[in-house]
Parts: sequence; structure tokens; C-alpha cells
Amino acid sequence: MSIHLIHATQANGIPLRTGKKERKFKMLFLDIGLFQRAMQIDSQEVLDRDLLDIHEGTLAEHFVGQELLAYTDFFEDRYLYFWEREKKSSSAELDYVFNISSRVIPIEVKAGKTGRLRSLKQFMSEKDLNLGIRISQAPLSLNEKILSVPFYMISEISRLI
Repeated sequence: MSIHLIHATQANGIPLRTGKKERKFKMLFLDIGLFQRAMQIDSQEVLDRDLLDIHEGTLAEHFVGQELLAYTDFFEDRYLYFWEREKKSSSAELDYVFNISSRVIPIEVKAGKTGRLRSLKQFMSEKDLNLGIRISQAPLSLNEKILSVPFYMISEISRLI
């Protein structure tokens, strides 16, 4: 299968699938080249522009999703989820919620080296979590319970936490 479904979850604990919403999902192409082709993204555009600028960061989100699945320990839950706030007056969405070492780990993919991370902080507060991850171009750092991981270190996340 070349598409992986990423379902929304309430993320109230492990296993994440207990809060899975069957009818709410996003699609993740399991090959970045197939995704580029489906989105009609010219190869030269990828070479000329920043990965995070293409389709408002969607290409970067797909890359991160593919990497997270690829580097998951064989014995872990190999499913990605996402979270969205369900209140009508205030919307929020978190790119990925992942199970690493039996812990709920929220992950936000950000363009550039800065960003407010409102959804990540809101999720961490609501779920009383002591660690969240931002994946971006920023260097490796830990600030206010948020571990910033550069794209090239995605494979090291399970070791870093």
C-alpha cells in the first residue's frame, strides 16, 4: 500500500488507538516521490525552494511522517496519529501524536527556526505531558519541555527522549 492513514485520536493514554476516530483521518504517502508526483510538484521546484515552503509545509510533514514510521522500533506501535481540538470557538491541530517507549509524544512540524507552537503547548497542558517535540530546521535544544529536533536527527528521537 502506498498510502498510510493517520487517524485523529483523543490521545488520552496508551495505546493511542483506544481514542482513535475512524472517520477522521489524513493520508500520508509512504514515498515522498509519489507524493510529489500526485501533487504535481516539479522536481526543480524542490531543488530551488525550501522544503517547508512547498505546499505550506505539507511536503515536510509527509517527510517527517515517513521518517517516524521508518525509525520506529519493530516492537513499538507502528501507527501515527494526529490530534485536533474539538471546541468550536478555538481550533488547534497537532501534526503527529506518537507512542515512543510507552509514552504519548506530541510532535509538531514547523517551518523555519521559529514558531509559536500554540497547539503543541495546548496539547501538553491538556494531557499533562512533560515533553513535546518540535521538528524543524532549528538546532537541537530543550526549552520549556519542548525538544527541538532538526530534520536530520529524526532517526535519533527515541534515543534523545
